[in-house]
Amino acid sequence: MIRLDDLGQVAEELRKRGIDATHDFLYGPHGCVEGLDVDDNFFPLWELKLAENLEAFVRADFAAIARRRGPEWSLEGLRRARTVS
Repeated sequence: MIRLDDLGQVAEELRKRGIDATHDFLYGPHGCVEGLDVDDNFFPLWELKLAENLEAFVRADFAAIARRRGPEWSLEGLRRARTVS
């Protein structure tokens, strides 16, 4: 199982599975957001840790994670979201 405590390692494991992934940081007006670039999409760490995304993350189904994003989704995320460790 892939663990989220080292996104550099996660990106490496995903690349071994044939997925175009890199560990990245995006800087904006409210600071830095750590996450994964997968294909042409950025997935912040907070989003990957959401309990409802865990199963899709384990399957490396990033399209499913992206589909869960609502109209108010932003890179800064849900600061009080329920997450898994």
